[in-house]
Amino acid sequence: MFSRREFMGGTAAALGLAACGDTGSAVKLGQRKISKVGIQTYTLREIFEPDPKGTLEMIKAAGYDYVELNERNFVSRGAQELKDMLDEVGLPSPATHMNYDASFQSKDEVIKVGNTLGLKYIVVPYMPDDRRSLEDWKEHAKNFNESGKAFADAGMRFAYHNHQFEFDDLGGGTTAMDILLAETDPAYVDFELDIYWTELGKANIKDLFERAPGRFKLCHMKDMIGDPWTAEKNGAGYETITKDFMVNVGEGDIDFESIFAMNDLSGMEYFIAEHDQPRKPFKDAIGTSYNAIKAMRF
Repeated sequence: MFSRREFMGGTAAALGLAACGDTGSAVKLGQRKISKVGIQTYTLREIFEPDPKGTLEMIKAAGYDYVELNERNFVSRGAQELKDMLDEVGLPSPATHMNYDASFQSKDEVIKVGNTLGLKYIVVPYMPDDRRSLEDWKEHAKNFNESGKAFADAGMRFAYHNHQFEFDDLGGGTTAMDILLAETDPAYVDFELDIYWTELGKANIKDLFERAPGRFKLCHMKDMIGDPWTAEKNGAGYETITKDFMVNVGEGDIDFESIFAMNDLSGMEYFIAEHDQPRKPFKDAIGTSYNAIKAMRF
């Protein structure tokens, strides 16, 4: 298995609603709904490690259909132990987050984990601060293609999860997301759209979907209140942005339904709730998000 450093080395979850108009032009809403809802276990990291089975049982009781794992879940246990708990509780896991280095340098080990858990997706969730230059992203795109081919050959898919910094100008108007969309192979690389961070990055979501149709297979949902853009401009960091402006789904202003009305374009298949700093009691927090997601129509 991986060492703690391999798993945790790239995990620090870091740092997306400009105006609702950033989803693009208005889309007609209908009566489609999300049939299966997942949750990223990072949301409950405070209680997962001391009581993994109890945490999974709470997730199941809240109504969730599956979980997206993250590398923290593997620090104290192997994939088989985790799979046994998931099976006992009745929660499949179609995806897990893995840090960049492990997903590229330890592909065989990651594939073993994926096979044990029955994963469909290996998702890289974050890029460290010192690896975000324009040339870095070009190298990352090449590496994503290589990892993606290896995972595809093993019956899985590779995806990259964004924060807001992928929409920063790296020079001449080029962003990291521009590079990833242009230089990764659609045959091997998909994307997990984190809607909160994408909105914080003031990206046009409809434009992203149009530039890479069918490639945004997964999403993260957490809601937003207030004005995090001004706070960030004034120096607010991750803790403030997530504590003061991130809320449970249904408690904020993000127009999720207009985004999901474009699912035929985006290719969205996995709808995953997440909150970086949910307020206690956690049971109520994850229940609020679940109920709001189930009530959506688009």
